[in-house]
Amino acid sequence: MDQTTFADVLQKSFVAMSMGGAERITTLNIVLNSTMSFLVGIFIFYIYRKTYQGVLFQRGFAISLVLAATVTAMVIMTISGNLILSLGMVGALSIVRFRTPVKDSMDLIFLFWAISTGIANGVGYYNIAIVGSIMISIFLFILTGRQQKTNGAFLLILHFNSDTDETMLLKHIEENSQSYAVKSKTISTDGIELTLEVRTTSNTTFINRMQSEKLVNQATVVAFDQDMATV
Repeated sequence: MDQTTFADVLQKSFVAMSMGGAERITTLNIVLNSTMSFLVGIFIFYIYRKTYQGVLFQRGFAISLVLAATVTAMVIMTISGNLILSLGMVGALSIVRFRTPVKDSMDLIFLFWAISTGIANGVGYYNIAIVGSIMISIFLFILTGRQQKTNGAFLLILHFNSDTDETMLLKHIEENSQSYAVKSKTISTDGIELTLEVRTTSNTTFINRMQSEKLVNQATVVAFDQDMATV
């Protein structure tokens, strides 16, 4: 039984290049692969927008996900079936330096998702791109949906006078919330600043009552979760 050596692979690659191996990819294949990558990229765009947890939605990054899937498919179509060309493409892409910082790890996951679908569509594995994207989106909605159900926390920053009964103030918060925890306490000549993590499923109207009853001079509510993504 003949064994295929690395030299045979190189020889076949040279023959493919000399005979125009790229012509095996027809115009119809290019259109189908690019269109499918674009459609899956639009789907990723939609999922990214629906599950975004940050403060300011970056539309430019979301659009780049669609283009990343399409461009990756073009690269894969170019190097598919040709070892020499693929090695040259790897060398060419290795000199590119992407210096744009990705602050959220979820953005990095979406970027890998878009690139993966581009690779699958570039070689014509549409079922992997479609089924895989649907499964990832389901998993993502399950995880983010659970977080939204359990998320009822916010930071409460209170300013009050030194002669205010702090015990009465904390009791009022305890009666109108599920739980609370003191995060910091600052004492100065102007008064006391108290920062608490408060969890509640009701509204925050009890904070208005604290101000109307002269328990606090100023109260600030800040959206908060454990990873501080929404602050």
